[in-house]
Amino acid sequence: MSITYHADQSQAHSLRNLYFTRTAVQLLWAAIVIATSARNPPLAAGLLILYPLWDVACTVFDMKSFTRSGPSTAHYVNVVLGTLAAIGMGLTAFKTPQQGVVIFGGWAFVAGVAQLAISISRRKELGGQWAMILSGLQSAAAGAAFILGGLHDKTHIKDLGGYAIFGGVYFLIAGLLMHRRLSRESGNGAVATGQA
Repeated sequence: MSITYHADQSQAHSLRNLYFTRTAVQLLWAAIVIATSARNPPLAAGLLILYPLWDVACTVFDMKSFTRSGPSTAHYVNVVLGTLAAIGMGLTAFKTPQQGVVIFGGWAFVAGVAQLAISISRRKELGGQWAMILSGLQSAAAGAAFILGGLHDKTHIKDLGGYAIFGGVYFLIAGLLMHRRLSRESGNGAVATGQA
């Protein structure tokens, strides 16, 4: 029982730290994209390619650290499509940035659906997943908007910075909720240990 409890605590700590790390990286990414997209389009295009690869790295870390229920199909779909999206953007973003935006939108839609599925499945195990559920919904909706905007030349790479900012805020909220849960459980564990 104690071993299981500590394993669960360790996995929850890893997930919380992942949320906080994603917050910092996404906000930094957004700031650089917004600041450089007009002055340095090649840099912005390169950052566009890196975003799904960063998400793939985070998903792989998630799969390895959160083993309570094992990786879901949504995890594998996210890794494969994130990699394919990065390749697709690498082939298009430097020549025709709007095509890169469309591909980014397609990836954001699928990644949002995958995140929604993972968050719903974790809600019973972890609680406090409402921020991740909202993030998944927002990502899917934004992805659809990026596809339409890119096809009609209304959405540009700089506009994707706002997407990352919203995502970073959702991850921050999820990290804070997870931290509060861990603090509460640590306090209850300390009380139980003192009574034993």
